[in-house]
Amino acid sequence: MVDADRFEEMRQRLQARVKPSRYAHSMGVSQAAEQLARIYGVNENDAAVAGLLHDWDKALSFKQLRKLAKKHTKVPKAVRKNIPGVLHAYTAPYSLKKEFPELTDEVLQAIERHTCAAPEMADLDMVVFIADIIEPGRTFGDVAPLREAVGEVSLEELFYMTYKATMIYLLEDDKAIHPDSLDTWNAWVAAREASEGGCFGSVSADGDGEEPEADADSCASSESEVPEGETSQTVQVAEAPAASAGVAEATSASSVRSNGARVITIE
Repeated sequence: MVDADRFEEMRQRLQARVKPSRYAHSMGVSQAAEQLARIYGVNENDAAVAGLLHDWDKALSFKQLRKLAKKHTKVPKAVRKNIPGVLHAYTAPYSLKKEFPELTDEVLQAIERHTCAAPEMADLDMVVFIADIIEPGRTFGDVAPLREAVGEVSLEELFYMTYKATMIYLLEDDKAIHPDSLDTWNAWVAAREASEGGCFGSVSADGDGEEPEADADSCASSESEVPEGETSQTVQVAEAPAASAGVAEATSASSVRSNGARVITIE
């Protein structure tokens, strides 16, 4: 558990470390992750912290990232050479553990997986991945279906929609793709097809914050395209307004569906 004072210290150190647009994006991801965690019954503190720190190593140059990745990760040489935009996710657990030793393995894993994901994603992993795409600073039009699905579809289905959007963007924009990403995509397609009704389902209507139940008759999908950014498995963000200090106070507007779930929208 990261208390408010420690979170504030992390926030200040991040602000001093990265450029203003990156800081604003990180605050937006922290806020969106906390909201998603609240909706889907995931640890909100872990989500807020992982969202805040997910781009910690974006402050480093590609040369620095390649050096760190070679020494402290198992990232293949071809990825280090050709797709440096994803390296910050893989080096962050090493960098952050030195800076903030109290960070849990769960938080560090979610940070590591926020660009390329994995065939098996913990709930916190999915929350941070999704938050990185739908945070309030994202202004591209096709993010709307993803935001609208929050609280309507299960966390797995929302992750699937979001991952699909990033894959479409990478292919349509002729971006290099991490070789493990195809394995991840195939694994999620197979898992989804094996689920009842061929999808991961919707959120149950009780709105009690418990794990969502699958509804085979209510399956959402998305053809969303992610906008241009750096060569990375996730797109880069349009600048968002700076947020207040403290553990992720939401700055995006929210509405409440009939099932009690809060929906993240842009003000």
